[in-house]
Amino acid sequence: MNENQKEIQRLFWQQQEKYVYYILGLTVSAMGFAIYKTSGLPLKSSQITLGLSVTSWGISIFCGLRFIKYAISNLYAINIYFDIIGGRHPNLGSNTHKIAAGMEGAQEAMASNAEKASKYFNWQGRLFYAGILLFIVWHIVEMYYTGITIPQ
Repeated sequence: MNENQKEIQRLFWQQQEKYVYYILGLTVSAMGFAIYKTSGLPLKSSQITLGLSVTSWGISIFCGLRFIKYAISNLYAINIYFDIIGGRHPNLGSNTHKIAAGMEGAQEAMASNAEKASKYFNWQGRLFYAGILLFIVWHIVEMYYTGITIPQ
């Protein structure tokens, strides 16, 4: 991989992590807002969609944190891989069979971590947007049941 590709890959990971942190922050804020809007109110059936919204956001947070975990694990596996390639891994020495097995293991770990990180990244976004949609549905239902009209 040439230097330009490495730089693009580094920038990609940075932007992806920023996105995840941004969604995490928005999700926590949205959950807090939903709780604030309903504090002191009696529980009623029209709040089912709000409960689903908060649940969706909660699972989105879980997915975002899992993404971060697998991204960090992937960085660790990449570091080990470079140690193996450079002959610096303390447990492998200069045995070519051990080095080949270590490289294969590190590559499998990187592929597995990347696949899981990608899955959690995608689900974080889907669940965040699902929570927004459910929150809007809840708000419309509340407006209907409380008789609030939209000014024209």
